[in-house]
Amino acid sequence: MAAAVAGADALREVLSAAGGGVGNTPPPIVCPGHTRPLAEVAFSPHTPDGYFLISGCLDGSPMLRDASSGDWIGTFAGHKGAVWSAQLCSEARLAATGSGDFSAKVWDAVTGACLATLEHKHIVKSVDFRGDRACLATGGHEGLARVYDVERGLGARRSRVVLHQGRRRRRPPPAAINKVCWTPGGAPLLVCGAADGRVLARARARPSASPVATLECRSKAGVLENVMDLELTDGTLGPTLTVAAGDRVHLFDAADWGRVRRAPIDCPVHFREEGGASLRPDGRELVLGGAAATAARARAL
Repeated sequence: MAAAVAGADALREVLSAAGGGVGNTPPPIVCPGHTRPLAEVAFSPHTPDGYFLISGCLDGSPMLRDASSGDWIGTFAGHKGAVWSAQLCSEARLAATGSGDFSAKVWDAVTGACLATLEHKHIVKSVDFRGDRACLATGGHEGLARVYDVERGLGARRSRVVLHQGRRRRRPPPAAINKVCWTPGGAPLLVCGAADGRVLARARARPSASPVATLECRSKAGVLENVMDLELTDGTLGPTLTVAAGDRVHLFDAADWGRVRRAPIDCPVHFREEGGASLRPDGRELVLGGAAATAARARAL
């Protein structure tokens, strides 16, 4: 949620600096450097040094940039496979990446040094820092969501908690986790989106307890669809969880987890293998990207 607000603020700064406005939108800033498709881009919240942008790419070389100018700051070198996820902490002093080399890494975003390599048993598809940066969550094809205690030390034996294990199908392994994200506030929940069509919200303080909420994302035919992307926002509609699954977008109330914001939205693209959706702060439009699309599409609500 904070990242979405930060992204909107950063974009306003860029438009203001370029003299943009209604009817006078400047051309987009092009940020060259990557050699393969991008898997994830994320703005930092506002910091005393401005806004930053981190990008995870299938070329295995995540990059950090000045979000206002697009200028390259540095490349985090060390992964041996595609980087599927890249995130900055709230102060933009730490970065985390998840990779196809079966590891997540934590970096010093100022010096570029690798602070920790967190070994996994399969591809890591998603990483996310909690708002207070005290915890880092990871999820991926292993079907587990792990939480690492950043304050205690990422290498400490007790720093890791398995917070969610994907629902097992008739045959192992459990369903892959494609996305993890933290809710904001004083008692944050970890939200996990899995390939079995379910979204679970769990509290780190009670990892063995039942989920706070279990949400299902179904197709028109009632079949559970692969959850590819999650986004938490707090705009006109209130706290909202946007979920991209199959060829539909689902909007859930992120304050009252049992409530659906509106009926599932059928989309002109599908999210079975890639893509995602983002809700405009005023709740009037979705931006979609996925298979069968060569550019992002807007969908009025």
